[in-house]
Amino acid sequence: MFKNQLFVKILLIFTLPALGILYFSSLLVYEKIDTLSDISNIQKNIKYIKNVKNLLDSISKEREYSTIFYKNSDYEKKMMKQRVITDQTYEIYLNDIKNDYSFFNSSYINEKTDNFISLRKQIDNKKITPFEIVDKYSDINDNLLQSLHRIKPIKYALKFNVKFNHIVNILNANEQVNLEKLLITLFILENKISKDDYKKLIKIYMKEDIYTKHYLTKFNTKDLERYNEIVSLSLTKKIEDIKNNLNELISSKKLTLNSWWELSDKKIEQLQKFYNYINKNAITLAKQKQDDATTSQIISLTFLFVCFVTLISLLFVLRTIIFNQQKNFNKLTKQQSIYKVLSKLNKVILKIKSRKKLFQKLIKIITKDSYICLGMIYTVKQSHSKLFLINGNLKDEVSLVEQDNSLIKKAIVNKKNIIKNSNLLHYCNIKDEDIKKNNIKSMGIFPIYKFNKVVSLIVLYSKKQNFFDNEVIILFNKVLLDVEYALEKIDYEKNKAKQEQQLTIAAYAFESNEPMLITNNQAKVINVNQAFCNVMGYKREDIIGQNPSIFKSDEHSPEFYEIMWESIIKKGTWSGEIYNKKKNNELIPLKATITAIKDKDNNIKHYLSQYNDISEQKLKQQYLEYQATHDSLTTLPNRLLLLDRIEHVLSKVARYKTYAGIIFIDLDNFKTINDTMGHETGDILLKAVSKKLQETVRSEDTISRIGGDEFIVLADSLGLDKASARNNIQILASKIKGALNDIKTINGYKNISTPSIGITLFNDNTFNVKELIKQADNAMYMAKRAGKNTISFFE
Repeated sequence: MFKNQLFVKILLIFTLPALGILYFSSLLVYEKIDTLSDISNIQKNIKYIKNVKNLLDSISKEREYSTIFYKNSDYEKKMMKQRVITDQTYEIYLNDIKNDYSFFNSSYINEKTDNFISLRKQIDNKKITPFEIVDKYSDINDNLLQSLHRIKPIKYALKFNVKFNHIVNILNANEQVNLEKLLITLFILENKISKDDYKKLIKIYMKEDIYTKHYLTKFNTKDLERYNEIVSLSLTKKIEDIKNNLNELISSKKLTLNSWWELSDKKIEQLQKFYNYINKNAITLAKQKQDDATTSQIISLTFLFVCFVTLISLLFVLRTIIFNQQKNFNKLTKQQSIYKVLSKLNKVILKIKSRKKLFQKLIKIITKDSYICLGMIYTVKQSHSKLFLINGNLKDEVSLVEQDNSLIKKAIVNKKNIIKNSNLLHYCNIKDEDIKKNNIKSMGIFPIYKFNKVVSLIVLYSKKQNFFDNEVIILFNKVLLDVEYALEKIDYEKNKAKQEQQLTIAAYAFESNEPMLITNNQAKVINVNQAFCNVMGYKREDIIGQNPSIFKSDEHSPEFYEIMWESIIKKGTWSGEIYNKKKNNELIPLKATITAIKDKDNNIKHYLSQYNDISEQKLKQQYLEYQATHDSLTTLPNRLLLLDRIEHVLSKVARYKTYAGIIFIDLDNFKTINDTMGHETGDILLKAVSKKLQETVRSEDTISRIGGDEFIVLADSLGLDKASARNNIQILASKIKGALNDIKTINGYKNISTPSIGITLFNDNTFNVKELIKQADNAMYMAKRAGKNTISFFE
């Protein structure tokens, strides 16, 4: 990984600040650990102060009892009991300093122990004076108090150190108060004060003042207020008065032992109470400082951990970024290589005039790229492919297999690129052994289109796995779009040459007898020949500059014109029959061919329209169609046309649930007329019947002569219910019967013919056309059997 110079540079740029943060966070953590370690000594110091305080109190009492014992043997019991307490307290003290304070060596401990033993023996044997007892015990207490000064201050706990100094000064002041109490007690017992002893007392007063000033001047406001609350000012004043008048009070015996002890004990008690307050504050500060240090250590450790995790994460992120950049660089190199090849191809592709040369150039240039080891072009016709060209370094090294089961057929059918970037065995059109032998890893099949139709395929192979990624595919697709355009251009040039030839021919033929006109690409007429003017009844100047829509008739739907123009735009031509409107608004049927004439860029420039007048053909066609569907004698619709119209009415009544009916009319005695009066008279009668029927029935009804003397009237829209439909058709049939009976004479003969009428109703397609006619026919025969000239319904 570090061989990548880019990675190393970026690593230095991004990780040096992170390493700096990690380094300083490590120092911070070390500092917090050191702080916590140092602050943990606070508890030791508090414990040591407590043990010193307890030992000082115990020694002070022992000193007091031992001094009084010298004067009063009654205190022996108290003294001995206090010695036991002192020994126990001293043992606790010694264990404390042995475990936690290395600055007290064993010789020091032994020396202090020996001092106790020696002093007590002297006291028991009364070989020492009371004042000497006070001095000896005071030396021990002084050493204890001095040991407090040997304790190092806490580095990161300034407030605690201040409280600690207050405690030391209070303990020193308390010791002086105890000495004051004891010395004055001796003065009271001896009832005198020597000059040397009084000097000792003055020295005690001075020390007490110094220690008191030390802590009072350094107290904060809160501690000073608390001190004034605890230490009584009046008591202090009383003791101060005793100090100032001590000689007089002793000599006059006005100061009793009990009153003195009461005052001094109160003062000692108040100092003890204030000491407890300061000590409690110190303990609270110690706990708070320790909690803060622990919290700081946790935060520091957390910060260190976050820095470490961030650094490691940064390394992994950088590694990922660098390798992605390296991967992208390799990909970009590959794309640039392909792009150079395709760019070269684009420069020549549009200059090539034939499909064969185009494909030869295409495969030659693409296979020059070092990434492409083999390329093939297949031609496609009716979903079948045929190898057209093959080129590349491996063209003589591989053998091809049948394509029927290959991906080539799939690409043709689906009209999509087929990409295989691994596992080519059994999939491509190269034998598996040749794929393994030549280490072919990737294959891409790209359809080549012409006018949105697959006409060829290019198949490319690479020895690089995953070669055909999205970017490479996009590049190939772009160049194949140019190939598609080139193919279309080649076809266009061919078609253009052909069109130009046709246009030249059309120019010669333009003034022929065949109607023609030419428009620009905006469909404005720019030229028209005389044949067209003659057919349409216009003058040339009336047409030039107009849109051919002036000839548009109403015979065609908008869809007809949409289909026509779609064919012209897409296919370039349209041919078919069209009805145009002449200048006199007369319709004229024409056989039209409209051709789009394009330029070299495949843009439409003109439209050429050629016409043939097919009016005579249409008239003949219409005449033949009329003869096929109408009776030649009466010109009424014949049976064929009637059947078609009944089919339409059947669909209508089935959809809208309305009623329709068939009226079957047969002329009575028609055969007798033909036989006695002649067929000419019979024909005259048939024409008269036809005329009467046309005058009688409604416009929406159909009258048909289906043969001989038989007529059918198809009556539509008779009503929504059967009763009204029956009534309506009954009225219509009665009118028909009356009209036919009004024919009194025929060709000079008396008319002996009457109508027999049969009727059937229907409102669905339950029965087919022939069945309905049969029903009406049966009803007509019922009318004949009923005596002729009557109306009968099919029930």
